[in-house]
This record gives sequence, structure tokens and C-alpha cells, in this order.
Amino acid sequence: MHYPEVPVPAILPTVRQVVRLCMVVITVGTGCSKTPVTERVQFNLIPDGIMTPLGRTTYREMLSSERLETGTQRHVRLKKVGRRVSKVANRKDYKWRYALIKDDDTINAWCLPGGKIAFYSGILPVLRNEAGMSFVMGHEVAHATAHHSAERLSQQLAFAGGIAALYMYLDGNTDLKDETKNLIIGALGLGTQLGFVLPFSRKHEKEADIIGMMYMARAGYPPEEAVKVWSRMNQASDGGRMPVFLSTHPSHGQRKRNLRDWMPQAQKRYARNALAEDTQRVVWPANSR
Repeated sequence: MHYPEVPVPAILPTVRQVVRLCMVVITVGTGCSKTPVTERVQFNLIPDGIMTPLGRTTYREMLSSERLETGTQRHVRLKKVGRRVSKVANRKDYKWRYALIKDDDTINAWCLPGGKIAFYSGILPVLRNEAGMSFVMGHEVAHATAHHSAERLSQQLAFAGGIAALYMYLDGNTDLKDETKNLIIGALGLGTQLGFVLPFSRKHEKEADIIGMMYMARAGYPPEEAVKVWSRMNQASDGGRMPVFLSTHPSHGQRKRNLRDWMPQAQKRYARNALAEDTQRVVWPANSR
């Protein structure tokens, strides 16, 4: 049976928004979950059914303004490493994507909900090899599987007018205040005006490092390369080019100490899954920019 829509003021939630809101409210009682590997208890009210489409749409918008490199040897390698690492994350419901943005001046990589990942070509000389790439790939995959964006958004919703504000944003409601929209997008991890991905919290970055190293080890890559990546990041910053990947993150020394604490467990995983090929062979020399 079809019922005609009843006009309501634009600022009020539509019937569809209310129904969807109720569905999420039901999940509040089970809003606590554990992150993979670290098993940290997190409070997350936003289900994948909302975050994944949000990540997919934002991914298209972000990439539309970038120069993408496709079909090249390094893009093929990026996708190969991405598939290996994301496979061990065991999220078959995610449609993983791995974009290579042609920007040799930017040392960065990021991930949106649902497994939408992008690397800037400027980070490749810092990674040097497939093993280095696998660590950063694992780090970005971890942001997705640990639901860091959803956790941050859940925490911010109280300041953005509640979950109803999120649905108004998703429905393109023009009456939603700009500051509320920016807060929602900022919680997702994006800069609306600056056009780059904002950093996660120090807690999330530390956790993504740990989970990422475990993922790379399970995918067959030597986990000690993770520590070497941060040493090379430090060298890049000493050269006057602060990698965007490091902004407001824990210090290099702290990140390496965190990784060394988990290294014995990672080595055990690597011993069972080590790839036969030489993944530490330099394929992107430091002077290849």
C-alpha cells in the first residue's frame, strides 16, 4: 500500500530519517565492541550500513579532484600489496579500493570507511619496498577494520545535534548548519575546505600501527620493516619536508617503541606466513621523486 508523503518543515527529520534513527537507537545497547588484535573496547553507535556508503561517496568526491595513476607498474604493485593485506583482515563485506594519487610532493596515505584507500606517490620513496608499503597499507586497513571513523563520529555526535543531524547530512538537508556539516565531515576524517584527510587521534594512530604490523606479518611481510619505515619518515622530516602522514601523530620514537613491544607476536605470525619472494628489495629509491 502506498501512502502519500505529508509535507513537513525541512528542518525536521523525515519519516525515513526517523525510522533509520530508531534502528540506530536500538543498537545503543550493543554499542560496545572490541577492536581487532588489540581488543580495545570501543563505543560505536554508527553501523557499517551507514559508514560504508558515506566512505564510498566521499572517496569518489576526494579522487575527482586528484590526478590518478592507473595501470602503471607501481599502481599494480599497490593493488597487489593491498589485496594481500586486506585479505588477512577478513572483511569480505568491504569492497576494497586502492588508488594511487600522482603527487610526488605529498608524503601521505589515507583510508575511508568501507576500505577505500589512497596513497600519494610522494610516499613511495619513503616506503622503499613492498614490505614498507605493506606496513602503511596495514595501518590504513586497520583504520577501517577498527572502525576509527565511526568511533570518532559517535563521540562527536553529541556536539553535532545527535544522530538525527547525521541523517539530515546524509539526506543532503540544506537547513543543516555549516558548522554541523563540518563537524560531521571532520569526524569522518576529512577537511571540507582544505581538501585533505585530517589525522586521527594519537590513540587511533598507535592502534593502527599495531594492528597494521600484525596484518603485514600475517600477509607474509617482515614486520621489522615497520620500524624502518618510521626511521625513514624521520629522515624525511629532517630534510624539511614534514610528511602529512605524521601530522599531530605520536613521535617517531614513541611509535617505534610501541611496535617493538608487539614485535615478538608479529614475528610469530610472520614465521608462519612468510612470502618466498624478496619483499625488502628496494623498488622506490630515496631519490626517485
